[in-house]
Amino acid sequence: MSSWVAIDFETANEHRGSPCSVGMTAVDGHAVTDTWTTLIQPPTELGHFNPYNVRVHGITAGAVAAAPGWKATLAEILAFADGRPLVAHNAGFDFSVIRAACDAEGIPWPELQYTCSQVVARRTWQLLSYGLPHCMDAAGHIFTDHHQAEADSKASAEIMLAAMRESGTTTLDELLGKHQIRWGSMTADHQWRGSQYQGPGRDRLPVPGANPDADPEGPLYGLTVCLTGTLTSMERAEAFNRLAAVGAQPTKTMTKKTDVLVSAAQTQLKPGDTLSGKLKSAQALLDASQAIEVVDEDEFLRRLGA
Repeated sequence: MSSWVAIDFETANEHRGSPCSVGMTAVDGHAVTDTWTTLIQPPTELGHFNPYNVRVHGITAGAVAAAPGWKATLAEILAFADGRPLVAHNAGFDFSVIRAACDAEGIPWPELQYTCSQVVARRTWQLLSYGLPHCMDAAGHIFTDHHQAEADSKASAEIMLAAMRESGTTTLDELLGKHQIRWGSMTADHQWRGSQYQGPGRDRLPVPGANPDADPEGPLYGLTVCLTGTLTSMERAEAFNRLAAVGAQPTKTMTKKTDVLVSAAQTQLKPGDTLSGKLKSAQALLDASQAIEVVDEDEFLRRLGA
């Protein structure tokens, strides 16, 4: 497929059904052809604005007072997409927003096919972090407007285009086929599946103390997650409990078994930043060919809820 659309949502609070902004970027062939964005008035019962989310994206309740609601916005999203497949960075988050907002408004899920630029980036580059700033750096772009929906959607598009150049492919089908990544989908009868890497790799089994009934396709399932710094969104004990609930193993100490380092003290880690002690340890492990990734608090929250 040579024509597709990248999408990004920002939410008013920790609930996935609280979209307050959306941005979309259309691609045809090898170039961005159009963009669109709007603020959104979240569903009424989910419409409170969490101070943490406001600090991340700068959108307030007052800013969306005259914005369209979810039902009208979804119609515009589908009109802009015009039947084309969608791409998002950490697609599990963005498409859970669509499902949860539809559920909150009592409207059917749309029929969508989608994939994830973060999953593609992991198969394309070996990076310390697969957040948008690091992936854009790997793609050869400077990125300064993180958490602005239109800019984030365009960044996701540019990452996919760069990955196509790296792999020598020209369509999404070719790119996903080369990297053994399946399409994600959503249907009106409440069926969905994520866009995941399907190739050989380490088995992701539930770890001791983790919830054995957690979703095995969850982004943190079966992983050892180290936390460093003080989270602003929750106490450390709650973070440990939520990690166990999604099938992960929380730890305070970096080891060779660590898969993900959540760096709360250094949010929105950017290329060229001075690294803390644990981040330096993570970089050393990555340089030694260990698969380890650093995420900031916002990315951590997205993965917990994806």
